[in-house]
Amino acid sequence: MWEGSYGKEPFDLRLTVLRLLACADRILLLTLAGTLLLGGGYYVKNVLLRQEKQYGVTSIYRVEYAVEEEKDVGTVYINEMSWNTYLHSQEFLDVVMEYLKEYSSVMDSDWLDRITEEQVSESLTAYLASDLRVPSTTVITESAAASRFIARAVEQAMTRDFPEGIREISGIRVIDAPEEAVEVIPDVRPGRAFALSAVLSCFFAVVILLLKETGDDNIWLPATVRKRYGAKTLGTLESPELTENLYYLYEGKKTVAVCGVQTETDPAEILAALRERCGDNTELSLEEWFAVPSPVLCPEGCRVLREAEGILLAVQAGAHAGKQLEYCLEYLEQQHCNVTAVILWNADERLIRAYYGYRKVSGK
Repeated sequence: MWEGSYGKEPFDLRLTVLRLLACADRILLLTLAGTLLLGGGYYVKNVLLRQEKQYGVTSIYRVEYAVEEEKDVGTVYINEMSWNTYLHSQEFLDVVMEYLKEYSSVMDSDWLDRITEEQVSESLTAYLASDLRVPSTTVITESAAASRFIARAVEQAMTRDFPEGIREISGIRVIDAPEEAVEVIPDVRPGRAFALSAVLSCFFAVVILLLKETGDDNIWLPATVRKRYGAKTLGTLESPELTENLYYLYEGKKTVAVCGVQTETDPAEILAALRERCGDNTELSLEEWFAVPSPVLCPEGCRVLREAEGILLAVQAGAHAGKQLEYCLEYLEQQHCNVTAVILWNADERLIRAYYGYRKVSGK
């Protein structure tokens, strides 16, 4: 009576690594696809479909804090988050809008009518350098003139009105105010984007294939049949021990039925290959061995299997072979057909040799 133990066998790191190496072409293909998708999307969005040019003006200030000694500045300074909170407050934006009206004589009146406090707020950002007394403001819009005028209005609000409402500050003055707006060059790095996309794509491709390999009921090694299903195995058609296993397991058995697990397996082909392999061995006689269709394809074939002195079951190596072998073993046991041994058919001999670390034997 066979006893399945699928999922109980220990994780085979060596086999998993070899399988991943065998799937290197698929990993490469998935990596290229992911790189083109992610990196290409970044390139299209930030280079080909780049938004209109933007222009910015950065004004730098010197803040005098209301402290008696220089060493006390650190106790009352305003951090960058607080600067941004103040600059985006309704009170500050109202003052900026009032100063913008002073430029109506030199600005496009239509643009002045269209601009809103929300647009001014979105264009304005405060930064704080390493020196706590040197904050800066940056105004970025799609118009060089608009950025320049908004920056001037912000400077006036910062130097005239802002100190009056903050008791920790005694005064603010502008120490650097550019006359013209400069184009803002976006930090677009397609090279790094493609490199990062390749790394992430390769990582996820390996993870996906790893999950697939560990989750599927694959059979790649003859030992898997023995460990997982408790059935004796002959090995593969090219196994060095095949002839000796045949002699030991089928000694004294003249009528042996050879049948496959999968419906597409041809037992006559398997029997012919075994006869060719063992043709020079005088201790083995496979003349009375006969082929029987798969029990899955022809359930009534079990009547013939019960009359045979031995049964050789052939399972095709590969994915999804485990459950098919399990079903076949269960059915044959119910029919009182005792399987003598299993042979792994169409196995990846290169994988098996790499797994066990031996070279192909000449003539085998």
